[in-house]
Amino acid sequence: MKNDKHKDAEIFARLLRETKLSDKITIGKFILQGKKGVKDTIQYNQAGLDILRNEHEYTFPILDGDLQVSLQLYENISNYYRLFCYTRINGKQGMTFSVNLTTEKESENVIYLTQRIKFAEQYEGSATLAQAHRRQKQIVFCDLLRKLGFDITDNSDLILGIFDPTKKSLVNTSVDKFLNDFIVVSILKGHFQGNKGYQLEILPTYNKLDYIFTGKDDEIENLPLKIVENKSKRNIPLGMRYKVLKKDDFKCVACGHNANDGAKLHIDHKTPFSLGGLTELNNLQTLCSDCNISKSNKYIDA
Repeated sequence: MKNDKHKDAEIFARLLRETKLSDKITIGKFILQGKKGVKDTIQYNQAGLDILRNEHEYTFPILDGDLQVSLQLYENISNYYRLFCYTRINGKQGMTFSVNLTTEKESENVIYLTQRIKFAEQYEGSATLAQAHRRQKQIVFCDLLRKLGFDITDNSDLILGIFDPTKKSLVNTSVDKFLNDFIVVSILKGHFQGNKGYQLEILPTYNKLDYIFTGKDDEIENLPLKIVENKSKRNIPLGMRYKVLKKDDFKCVACGHNANDGAKLHIDHKTPFSLGGLTELNNLQTLCSDCNISKSNKYIDA
């Protein structure tokens, strides 16, 4: 008999398989044109492990050649279901990004599709320089994603979606937007990694630098965040995020749009944390990404 994690993964996979993307992805205001399908074997896409059944594979012509992208959802050796993005170009392939479907599960049986943005490349020579370069790429990449409207916490955790297996739906974004965003993050991260065989012409090169970034790098805990009351911290615990979404009927309190309207819903401090606002339920609200970006540090009390 299948346990809950298998059932949840199959429900999620079916939802993704039934969602058809167009032949292009949107990166902010930039459109990357492509076509459905790949011509090569990429990681496990021909091994029968992928419960997406090769439904989401695309080829994007870029300056370096044809960038083939394969999304794969399968149970890894640690018995966790994980959604992966593999790329292949000019004979070089690798994994660029992934999110876990099981370990991010928190309150009310919902699954948080989250992942820490980090880089792990190793370099010959100075270990200090290598660490500093990885940290600098993390800062620059997270800043870019925020400007593109992605929900990035101060801990560099990207929150792509909240999946409710009972409702068989994403509650804070649409499925097609989630797929678009997952592919965008994966392709952009591959550019920043610098070892996947391609660089996007829309971004500056990000090869290893010869100087050390000296920004502050505080110790941070791994997701999932525990449901604890800590009003003095800016980061919003995952369980509290879902409570805010339910309180606001899963729609933006400013414009009224929800995931069915194509909105990406963020959780925001009404009185900004930078202006003394606390991380507590009555100071948190649901805003779509557009309203959240336009709000900046203004006070909104819907």
